Amino acid sequence: MACTPDNGGNTPGNNDNPNKPNQGYVPTGKITVKGLVYGGSNEKLAGVVISDGLLCVRTNENGYFEIDSDLSRTKFIMASIPSGYTAPLNSNGLPIFYHKVTDEERKKGLVQHTFEFNPIKNNPERYTLIVGADPQPRASNAGYDNIAYHSLEICDDFYKDMHEKARTINDRNVYGMMLGDLVHENMSLFDNYIAGLRTLGFPMFNILGNHDNDYTAANDEEGRRKYEEKLGPTYYSFNIGKQHYVVLDNLIMKKRESDNTLREYDQGLTDEIWQWLQNDLAYVDRSTTLMVAAHSPMFMGDSMSERSKYAQGHRSDYANLFSKFAKVHAWAGHSHTTFNYVYPESSNLKNLEVHTVARSTGELWTNEYLASGTPRGYTVVEVDGDDISWYFKPTIYQRGKLTGKSPTPEYKYRDFDFDKDGVAKMRADGSTLSEAYQMKIYKPGEYHQTWTNLVEDKATHSKYIYVNVFLWDDKWEKPKYNGSSMTKVGWKEAYCLASYEINKLYGEQGYRLKDDSSYGPTDNNIHTIFRAYEAKSSGKGTVTVVDRFGKEYKQTIEW
Repeated sequence: MACTPDNGGNTPGNNDNPNKPNQGYVPTGKITVKGLVYGGSNEKLAGVVISDGLLCVRTNENGYFEIDSDLSRTKFIMASIPSGYTAPLNSNGLPIFYHKVTDEERKKGLVQHTFEFNPIKNNPERYTLIVGADPQPRASNAGYDNIAYHSLEICDDFYKDMHEKARTINDRNVYGMMLGDLVHENMSLFDNYIAGLRTLGFPMFNILGNHDNDYTAANDEEGRRKYEEKLGPTYYSFNIGKQHYVVLDNLIMKKRESDNTLREYDQGLTDEIWQWLQNDLAYVDRSTTLMVAAHSPMFMGDSMSERSKYAQGHRSDYANLFSKFAKVHAWAGHSHTTFNYVYPESSNLKNLEVHTVARSTGELWTNEYLASGTPRGYTVVEVDGDDISWYFKPTIYQRGKLTGKSPTPEYKYRDFDFDKDGVAKMRADGSTLSEAYQMKIYKPGEYHQTWTNLVEDKATHSKYIYVNVFLWDDKWEKPKYNGSSMTKVGWKEAYCLASYEINKLYGEQGYRLKDDSSYGPTDNNIHTIFRAYEAKSSGKGTVTVVDRFGKEYKQTIEW
C-alpha cells in the first residue's frame, strides 16, 4: 500500500502488535482513494482508521488519508468512528460512517470523500448499548406467520419497547446492535425493518444474518447485495468510549443441493474478511476491550461445542488473534437461545466471554411470548469507562391479536398477562412487567426432572422447586431458595416448560413447518436452571440471586 510519507496510515501506533497491517494485497503504487476526516467546527481528526474493506490506514495530523485500493472490488470506503464522536444519521436513523463507491468513481479511477463526525457533548465513556437479535419478520400472509402471532406486529412491539427504554436514559448516549436475521428471506421487508429503526431515537448498528441473504442469488457475494444496498457494509468497526467494536459477517452462504437456493452456509470468515480483521486490529492497542458482534456464535455454543477450534473459515485463526487482547466480549444471535459463557482460566481464551442473545421476538414461527425459556426481549449493556454490566429487558407489549386456527394457550407457566392495551401486567401484583423480572420460578410439582420424563409424562418431582435465571453465568452467585443455595441442573436435562406447553398445543393443531416434520415441542440447551428441595405440599418461598455486578433480584412464589 502506498501512502504519502506524512500520512501516518501505514504503521500501527504504540500497540506492540506484531501483525503487519494491510496483509493480503500487493500494492500498485497508485492512489485511488483519498479524503479528509472532520470532527465538527472544521476540526481535522488525526488517527482515524479508514478502510476499503481490505486495507486499513490512519489519517495524519491534517485529517488526511489515501489508499492504494483496487476499485474493481471495493464496495465501500469506511471510517472506524473514533472515540468521543458519533456518526451523522441519515433520514432512517442509520449511522453513516461509510461511502458507497459509485460506477462513475470506478471508471474515473478515483474516490474522493470527506467524513464528518459529531463530538459527544456528555461523557463519551459512559453509554448504554441495547442489543437485540433475530427479529426475523415474514409477510403476514406467509404460511408460517399464521400459527399464532404475526411477526411484523411483534416487531413493532419490540421497536416500541426499545424506543421507550431509550427515552428513560437521559444522562448518556444510547446505541443499538441488532445481531442479524433482520428479515426472513423476504428482501422487501428490509424497508419495514428500516421504518422500525426510524422510530427508535438512537443509532442502530446492524449485522448480516443468514436469512438476510437473497436466497435466489447465485453465491455469497450476490446474496448480500440487497442488505448492502439498504444497510451498508456487512463488516466494519467503530469505537465507543474505551471499547473497540468489530462487526463480522461470519456465514459463507452456498447453494442447497435439494432446490439450488442460497440457504446453506459454512460458518467462519472469508479470506477477505479475515485479512481486513487483521488489518483493522493492527491499529488497536491490545489493552483495549473488544466487543465482537456476529450473527452466528463464533466460539462456545449452547451445545458446548467449540466452534473456533475448527480450521474452516479461519476459526482457529481469529480465535488466536482475539486471544491476544486483554478482554473480548463476543456477541451473537442465530441459535434463538440465551447462552452466556465465561472461559475458564485454564483456557487460551480466558480473556473471552460469550453472549448469545435469544430471539427478541419470541419463539420461532409462533412469535409467542418467549424464546426457549427467555421472554421476548433484549439485553441492555451499561458501560462506564472500563466497567461493563448488563441485564435482561423483557418486552412489555403485545398489541396484536392471536391469529390462526388454534385455541388460546392456557399460559399456565407465564407470570404475566396482557391487559386491554396490550401491556404485560404481573399476575402476582398487577405491576407492569419490567427489568426486575430476571427469572422464572416453577412451583413444586410442575417441572419433571428430565425432558424424557416430561415427554413420557412420568411422575413429577413434587418435592423440588425450579428456577430459570435468564442471563446467569458462572460469575453470578448461585440462586438461593429461602436462604439456601440451589443446585444447578445439567443442561442436557434442563428445558423450558413454558415452551413445551405452547409448542405442544400448536403441534396438536396440525401445524407443519416442513413436509417431513410437524410443529411440536423440542428440548432446549438451557444452562440456567436450578432446583431446591421443598418438602411442603403447600406454602410460600423466595428465590434470590445476586448477579455478577452485585445487584440482587428477588421473587416470591406461593403454591
